[in-house]
Amino acid sequence: MLTKANNEMAVWRHKCESGEGGVRSEEMEELKRKMNAKIMELETALEAAQTKATSMEKVKNRLQGELEDLTIEVERVRLIVLPLYYHHYHRHYRQCKIYSM
Repeated sequence: MLTKANNEMAVWRHKCESGEGGVRSEEMEELKRKMNAKIMELETALEAAQTKATSMEKVKNRLQGELEDLTIEVERVRLIVLPLYYHHYHRHYRQCKIYSM
């Protein structure tokens, strides 16, 4: 299939260069200019998209680091608060039990 496409491309190239393809060389040059301009425009857009993707990747990595830090901090606080809560709850429960007798 690739060989067939390459052969067909060679035939059309020969027709265009010899003037048989129905397109004059001036028109062909204009088409080449337009296509080159479009290629440059797309390459510029690609570079901008790659730059933005790199920037977003940096932001993602920074936010992941912050999330990990906050997760560690929450766990640390939980380990401090949970025993205090249970101590307070049991102490209060015992007091309520004493008063209810």
